[in-house]
Amino acid sequence: MLRDHDVIEVASNPSNFETKELKIDSAGRFNSAEESAYLINESTKEDVQNLIVQLCGSQPDKLAKATTSILDIYSNNVGILPVGIDLNLGCPQKCAEREGFGAYLVEKNDQMAVECLKCMRKAIDAYAKQHDCKAPILSAKIRLLDSDVENTVQFIKRLKPYIDLIAIHCRTRKEKHDGKADWEAGKQIVEDLANDENSLPVVLNGGVTSYKDAQTVLQMTQCHAVMVANGYLCNHRKFNSISSGSRPQDLALEYLDFAQKYPPPSYLYIQLHLRWIFRDTLQPKDKDFNPQDYSDYRVRLW
Repeated sequence: MLRDHDVIEVASNPSNFETKELKIDSAGRFNSAEESAYLINESTKEDVQNLIVQLCGSQPDKLAKATTSILDIYSNNVGILPVGIDLNLGCPQKCAEREGFGAYLVEKNDQMAVECLKCMRKAIDAYAKQHDCKAPILSAKIRLLDSDVENTVQFIKRLKPYIDLIAIHCRTRKEKHDGKADWEAGKQIVEDLANDENSLPVVLNGGVTSYKDAQTVLQMTQCHAVMVANGYLCNHRKFNSISSGSRPQDLALEYLDFAQKYPPPSYLYIQLHLRWIFRDTLQPKDKDFNPQDYSDYRVRLW
């Protein structure tokens, strides 16, 4: 996820972001524009031909400018455009609350969210016309609204004129990634949208932790595709149709090999990924585990 203002800054002053090394303080923090530049500049032609770039923001004009900027950057640096651009309307984290984007934008001003996508659509179409190229797709990632499924469907229909597909996390903003994902709600959304003329492709997300889960969601809901996030971070091998997974320590060693080959912007990326790999070991869900008991080695490691 790239912030709109960071993308604009990188596009406006590319010479300021030519270094491949980020300045990181003792807490692992770095400038977010430099992080965005790092992630963009590390992309290869092979990466970009399968890439959907996710942006976040809350101001239509700024998101439109960021959309044009990201297309310019990839066209100039790599020679091809990404497959698509996505607007994050589902982030439930504190940063989204602070900056007013993601799920908080939808809750506080859903019409502004619609306007953001409208302006991004115009920017993509204008770029494609000006450069005589195929327009990248535009998508949005949302969550279930607190009210009910019908209101979620109605909100999607308001986005529909401007997007090519919708991705839905089958939990509400308050649920974040905890608890069981509501695949039944996802099924209802797919069915309701399928009844519309020019039905919108639907990608469902949430609670998919294995290849079996993915197959179950596809068959149960008839969605067009499944998106995986935390489940893949925990154990990517569970998404191999012929593999049952592996020990966390084996997964961690495999991940560290890849991190050495493809360095992330900061060691914080590595730290956070390892926490997902060891989450079930260090933060077990049994009733006897106390996450506040620092005499327990698992709590200290976490």
